[in-house]
Amino acid sequence: MKKIFFIVGLLAAVLPAFSQSTFQRHYINQTEVGALFGRVRYDANNGWGGSPSYQVQNRVNLTLQTFNGVQYSPRLGVGITTGIDWYTSALLNPIALGARYDLAGKKNVRLYASADAGYGFAWFHQSPDGYNTKGGLMLNPGIGLRMGKPDGAAYTLSFSYKRQNASVNKPPLSNETSRTEEREYNRLVVRMGISF
Repeated sequence: MKKIFFIVGLLAAVLPAFSQSTFQRHYINQTEVGALFGRVRYDANNGWGGSPSYQVQNRVNLTLQTFNGVQYSPRLGVGITTGIDWYTSALLNPIALGARYDLAGKKNVRLYASADAGYGFAWFHQSPDGYNTKGGLMLNPGIGLRMGKPDGAAYTLSFSYKRQNASVNKPPLSNETSRTEEREYNRLVVRMGISF
């Protein structure tokens, strides 16, 4: 009886070590290019000539981003996301903390969730004389497909919502001491890229 307890105890101690995966943390990258789709409401008079005349227009803009980090577990990757977003009247550079989590899928096609939160800077934006564009907070949750080997290169297709805040200090009109425009870019983002 003691021998049976000893063997069962030994198996209980040794088998979990053999059954654990051989996962090792490693560097990951996901680089994508895509489009920002949105509808914009703006003042066609730009503040000149009395009462505002608001118009609505569809906009499509270009976005590039790269996620660099560590595959922390077989399903979770964490890291830093950087990029460039070309809005019609602003060029912003978001820098964010990000995560990628595999939700489901088979070996070569996996559904994943992504989340990025950070700040968009206006480092490369060139404002006209008298204007000063500043970035703001950025949130970018989404879902996507990763198609390729789990431990190798893969193609990605992602869909996300992006909210980017910005502000523009404009030259004051004759009856104003200051004039600031607060912007909220709300966009549907479609991106394609590669990951490894």
